[in-house]
Amino acid sequence: MSASERTGPRSRDHVVLPRILWQRLFGWPSDTTSEPVGLSPVPRTPTTSVSPEDPVPALTDGETDVWLTEWQVEEDGFDVVVGEHITWTLYESDQPWIDLILAVPRTVPLQRDTDDHERSEDELSTRRDLRGVVTRIDQVSVRFVSSERRGYAAPEPRAGQQHSVSSLSNRRPHHGDVAGWIVRVRS
Repeated sequence: MSASERTGPRSRDHVVLPRILWQRLFGWPSDTTSEPVGLSPVPRTPTTSVSPEDPVPALTDGETDVWLTEWQVEEDGFDVVVGEHITWTLYESDQPWIDLILAVPRTVPLQRDTDDHERSEDELSTRRDLRGVVTRIDQVSVRFVSSERRGYAAPEPRAGQQHSVSSLSNRRPHHGDVAGWIVRVRS
């Protein structure tokens, strides 16, 4: 039986490893002959470069930053755009979580939370309504890394990046995962 009969027809979907590479990978000689392959036998897709964080201007009078958690945005299919008039029910944010994520510290006092039914009485007492116009949206992305607990991933501390976007659906290239959004609202 010839080598081509053992391996089947050659096509662009099949990569034949050089014998030396086969031996290094699998520890035993290949029983097929091979032709040398290019330096990059695995097809590569171009990666989009990620720009550095955008500078965040200081708050002006009447502006408030609000945290939106990505999984809630995704689960609800929620979207908001710069210039949109909003009326939201908000709660005190989890500032220690935000501090853990962000590379550049930022105070975000409120969060939009769609799971208010799971909040304690103390948390519910921080509820307030906010009406205004969205003036800025920052996408917050962070890499998640293995923690001491097996099977658990935690954000890489203080490595999150903020990139300004025009809406929650207009995502910019980023490292890691989008963890949330900081939406600036002018009352």
